[in-house]
Amino acid sequence: MAAEAEAQRATLDKFIDGWRRSSAADMVATWSADCTQRTLPFALGHAARNSTEVMATLPVLQKVVTEYKLTIHEVVHDVSQHKAAVYALSTGKTPFGDWTNDYAVFFTFNESGTEIIKLEEMVDSAFMKEFFPKFQGFMREQASKAQPQST
Repeated sequence: MAAEAEAQRATLDKFIDGWRRSSAADMVATWSADCTQRTLPFALGHAARNSTEVMATLPVLQKVVTEYKLTIHEVVHDVSQHKAAVYALSTGKTPFGDWTNDYAVFFTFNESGTEIIKLEEMVDSAFMKEFFPKFQGFMREQASKAQPQST
């Protein structure tokens, strides 16, 4: 079990390193091909997403949040259950105001511990209810700017 624990911890450390550096590609590189990510609480109504869906929005969000800082407050690791939980706070600036988001992220690892097969992120729902519509508007604006103008 020591090798499994080391593999899980190395995978988690790689994910957290990518998260700290605000690198969606490095975060998703720790995922299995069929990994799903879900934003919680369920009341927010977000469906589980695969890596392709995550990579369609997360890099844009990471560019919008400047002066990004991640503070890890707690890590709980249960090797035998193939799970870990991380409580963290991220802060930064956006064109819509300050970014201050609390997370409790729940990770499930594959049998070997080398990949994350499920990721569930409990976010600050009050913050996200205010921020997310502004971000969606920004995404729509960026998409319309990218559309070729007809003449």
